[in-house]
Amino acid sequence: MEYILNAAEAAKIDSISIQEIKIPSVVLMEKAAMAVMQCIKEKCIACNGNGIHNLHTVKILAICGMGNNGGDGVACARMFKEAGFDASILLVGNKDKATEEMQIQIDIAKNLNLRFITKPGDNEYNIIIDALFGTGLSRNIEGEYLKWVNWINSQPSQVVSVDIPSGINADNGHIYGCAVKASHTVTFGSSKRGLVLFPGASYSGNVTIADIGFPEIAVKKVSPKAYTYKKEDLPLLMPERGARTNKGNFGRVLVVAGSAGMSGACCLAAKAAYRAGCGLVRVATAPQNVDIIKAYLPEAITGTYTDGITDSIKWADVIAIGPGTGTEEDARKLVKEVLEVRDKPVVMDADALNILPYLMPSGTGIDRYALTGNFIITPHLKEMARLTGADLNDIKENITDYVSGHKSGCTIVLKDARTVVSNGGTVYINTTGNNALATGGSGDVLCGIMAGLLAQGMKPLKAAALAVFIHGMAADSYAGKRNRYSMVASDIIEELPYILPF
Repeated sequence: MEYILNAAEAAKIDSISIQEIKIPSVVLMEKAAMAVMQCIKEKCIACNGNGIHNLHTVKILAICGMGNNGGDGVACARMFKEAGFDASILLVGNKDKATEEMQIQIDIAKNLNLRFITKPGDNEYNIIIDALFGTGLSRNIEGEYLKWVNWINSQPSQVVSVDIPSGINADNGHIYGCAVKASHTVTFGSSKRGLVLFPGASYSGNVTIADIGFPEIAVKKVSPKAYTYKKEDLPLLMPERGARTNKGNFGRVLVVAGSAGMSGACCLAAKAAYRAGCGLVRVATAPQNVDIIKAYLPEAITGTYTDGITDSIKWADVIAIGPGTGTEEDARKLVKEVLEVRDKPVVMDADALNILPYLMPSGTGIDRYALTGNFIITPHLKEMARLTGADLNDIKENITDYVSGHKSGCTIVLKDARTVVSNGGTVYINTTGNNALATGGSGDVLCGIMAGLLAQGMKPLKAAALAVFIHGMAADSYAGKRNRYSMVASDIIEELPYILPF
């Protein structure tokens, strides 16, 4: 697990490290500068065969604001100069307002005769260090700062941003009018939300998380709210499978899905539940789909929902409802019945979500639906707008707020290029997956994986986050071996045997 900080959390960790633990801020600044230098050496200069091969032709310019982010940049330029490189510094802003640490770095650089410039030439520098603003920026970039951001973006140089590209909101990835388009970003201690969420993620280039000495106790005191998973976490996250077990030990999933002409949704959800490791799957669907499901997935128990699903609900350990059901009266009755379930996990997806506002038309926000902690809902952005009555663009720009700002206890999986999961407390931000997932049926597969994990005893929040993670990993695995154009939803299911642990 890896934390993803917002601006306040990053500032608090920094403050605890300096004020309480008494690590001098200039020590952290020196380590930060060393980390940026190391990244530039490894990724921009010669080392990997794709960089600059003649070290004597390397010209570095650090463009620095007057805050501590600027101090990191000045220190880095000084280290390159001391190592024999051609490195210069350009200062932007009111020098009388420089922080104490920034002034120390300026004084050191002047004592070592570093070159301070005001008019850099176009196409003159191989590498530009962006140290204008850090994670504390909270206003649109204007004036001379705007001029230099635009100039940086106009250069053919490799651009390395310090902590976060200047102009990116560290909390949500918003662009403050304009932002530096970085080739690489070196961020300190932990990743930042603005580097992970879009559009900030598309400005950050390759992100390196550098350890500069923030003590673990400082991070624990802050207790960051957001996190993500990495590939190496997967074996520890999956439900355990004992040696002496049978299908009953791995749970029973009821998939309520599919209407006439929509057999694919229930087929995909049911097979994905099996591939995620559950023991038994029963599909309740429209009569027209039964023979199709029997042929596609002979392992599934099949039945229709025309006579109700009360007995099937009693049979199941987990219920998944919504893929391809439509929103007509029969489907609404099914959703209404499932909404009464309190003793087992329920995944509500697709049309089940579109039905909710019909059943509870008054009010706004998620809390009006009275969904308890056993429910997981999986809206994409437009579905979330319909569910909450909120503006689509506002949801898009404040995606973490919309999943974490409710009190119902249900788990929300808000699907986007960076899917975000929360039950109103901690926030999981997914960093796997790619645009190959933009294909019909992809959401049905995710619903099935989620239900399969729940059936094996996982709690809703953990099952939802892990399902999103696995779903994205499968798409990455497919794209890595083939391409992002040709993947269809069933390919995600067929990739699961290759990515899940032995």
